[in-house]
Amino acid sequence: MGSSTAWTFSQLFQFFGPRIFFAIFCGGMIGLERELKNKPAGIKTNMLICLGSALYTSVSLLISTHLLENGHSADPTRVAAQIVSGIGFLGGGSIIQARGTVQGLTTAATIWVVAAIGVCIGIGHSDIALFCSVSVILVLVLTTAFEDRILGRSLSFLCEVVAEDPAGHVRTAIHQALGQNDLHLDDFQISSRGKVSVLTVFYRGHRSNHKSFILSLWNIPGIKEVKQQ
Repeated sequence: MGSSTAWTFSQLFQFFGPRIFFAIFCGGMIGLERELKNKPAGIKTNMLICLGSALYTSVSLLISTHLLENGHSADPTRVAAQIVSGIGFLGGGSIIQARGTVQGLTTAATIWVVAAIGVCIGIGHSDIALFCSVSVILVLVLTTAFEDRILGRSLSFLCEVVAEDPAGHVRTAIHQALGQNDLHLDDFQISSRGKVSVLTVFYRGHRSNHKSFILSLWNIPGIKEVKQQ
């Protein structure tokens, strides 16, 4: 390609097109794994993070090239450094802390890595980005299998239940459901939201028992909504 100040639309498309495609593809692969596990940062979020990082990095390269061609100094790495610090706000927003239990650290770390993958794509190393994306998916999938089969009961879960429970029958039924599914209660919080109660349940156990417990909640009369964190 010629001077960056004289690029045609076709040349710009050739420069940005592959980067946009790979950013959406790599972010989408990782986001799909997160989406299947009902995590807050799913397909769309990871796609946009990867795409945004790639675009910021690519534009910084164009700006630096333009400045150098006009005799000015330029440092394209400054934009990448700001991506690293800026992505921390998204990562921090995905972390929830309640009664000493921290949720969302894996999602925050995934967001951080997806941004790095976007930077790789932005500088033109789609091969490295693709390899890193596959590695991230393998880590997320294989560690989950390891936790299920080896760690067993050490897994912690958080569930929020919205229910009409003036007499406390729903609370009793939830306690019974935990015991029936071989889960161990760590904490139980209750708050009001108008005419309904919001029950936040912290418990430990096996992932398969956790899934059975969530399904069993819908059979309890009075429960209006169930959210997994």
